[in-house]
Amino acid sequence: MEKIYDVVVIGAGISGITTAKNAMDSALSVVVLEQSDHVGGLWQYQDKGYGVMEFTHINVSKYNYSFSDFPFSDEVPEFPHHTDMARYVNSYTDANGIRKHIICHRRVVSLRRTADLWTTTAEPTNQSGETEVYKSRFVAIATGHHVKPRWPQFDGQETFPGKIIHSVDYKSAEKNDIKRKRLLVVGIGNSAVDVASDAALSARCDVTVSTRSGAWVLPNYLFGKPIDLYACRFGFWLPRRAVNVLLETVIGLISGHPRTWGLNPKMKLLQTQPTVSNSLIHCIQRGYVKVKPNVLRIDGSEVFFTDGSSTQVDDIVVCTGYSIDLPFLSDQERREVVDEGTNVLQLYKNVFNPEIGHSLAFIGFIQPSSGGILTCSETQARWFVELCKGNVRLPLKDIMKCAIREERAQTENWYYRSARHTIQRDPIVYNDEVASFFGARPSYWRHPKLAWRLLIGSGGSAQWRLQGPGKWDKARETVQKVPVTGFMANSFFAIFLVFVVIIVLLYKLVWSCC
Repeated sequence: MEKIYDVVVIGAGISGITTAKNAMDSALSVVVLEQSDHVGGLWQYQDKGYGVMEFTHINVSKYNYSFSDFPFSDEVPEFPHHTDMARYVNSYTDANGIRKHIICHRRVVSLRRTADLWTTTAEPTNQSGETEVYKSRFVAIATGHHVKPRWPQFDGQETFPGKIIHSVDYKSAEKNDIKRKRLLVVGIGNSAVDVASDAALSARCDVTVSTRSGAWVLPNYLFGKPIDLYACRFGFWLPRRAVNVLLETVIGLISGHPRTWGLNPKMKLLQTQPTVSNSLIHCIQRGYVKVKPNVLRIDGSEVFFTDGSSTQVDDIVVCTGYSIDLPFLSDQERREVVDEGTNVLQLYKNVFNPEIGHSLAFIGFIQPSSGGILTCSETQARWFVELCKGNVRLPLKDIMKCAIREERAQTENWYYRSARHTIQRDPIVYNDEVASFFGARPSYWRHPKLAWRLLIGSGGSAQWRLQGPGKWDKARETVQKVPVTGFMANSFFAIFLVFVVIIVLLYKLVWSCC
């Protein structure tokens, strides 16, 4: 008799394995299909193909980039190296018994729905085995949105004699053989500044960075604490413009306004996903890296920019992001889920398409504006599992469609128009909302001793295990270990004191008038 699984998970990256773990915790039968030979997705370094660079550290602290019931050990640095991340993900996989449910070397080529079941067809990627078919009641797509490299096209680039590669293929200056070359880096996101800094510092390259929209570059640490720890609920209660002015002022006082270094952002700090780097400004200050506007054209080895300047270049690395790619979906379902040629998704809370319903979940299709994707993926997975079990329900189709339109309008209003901002969300706000759908949003009243930390601190990933399904008995202890920044604590106290003074003065004024 043909086996019917409860859940098929496509992809064994961090989003896929946390989906499998949470499904297994609820006694659902699970199989995970992974096209590579390992778990962890990009965090498993490979000399060729998709994955991190040799020198990559995560740019979100371990407090906010961890599984909610599986914290990092104290020995791991606050910003783990990719080898730390790979060990951590593998430890999580083994500790929760997930590996035996993973089938590696299986590329999904087709996903179709028939009646109440999904049929997933997978082909082997290691030249052994045959095409396999898996049937299930539910499917979670956890392939991520960093799938298909996006390539820019420049006038005259066919005349360029050097190499043009995408950042997905950049591993290190030595591996890519660029030592002491003249390098052009196109883009100003996190991958771009990592490439530029590595090439300048370890390979003594003459580096030019080209950017269309400029950028705000933030340090990993601010006043001695990881910068992501400054994201907090109290900050989201304040007017967005006021918070933006405060943050821009602080960054300007510490490292100077981006215009000082030629970065020339076309947007406010909170209108984009900030680039995080401790080394880029250092390299610009010392002349190792030069910043130019957008590429106008290429003529042989000479690259011309829109400001009229030009430079000689040996190699080019384009760090221009990725497009969402779902080739295994039917044409109809693909049209329902993603607007063709864009990264705009028609998904309720970035997870469910109103037309398809809760039987198909998209886990990890989100771009965090602060903090990391891991907590968002895990919260999505827990919501999905509760829907699979029938404990909660999705809203009506029209309500979901309305919510999608409203969120798109808000995104277009808040963020600079860019493909990478179409799925932008803030982890604290987003996780709170999604966790509230299944009773896991942390409550100040139920946890009064943690209320202060939950209000003015980032709280860490374990805060969404304080209550609700899958409640973890060590969540409180773990939340208490997450540092609270002195700046936020003092700012909150100062604002609270001013508020009290105003109330007292108003009370006296009213009393005297009476």
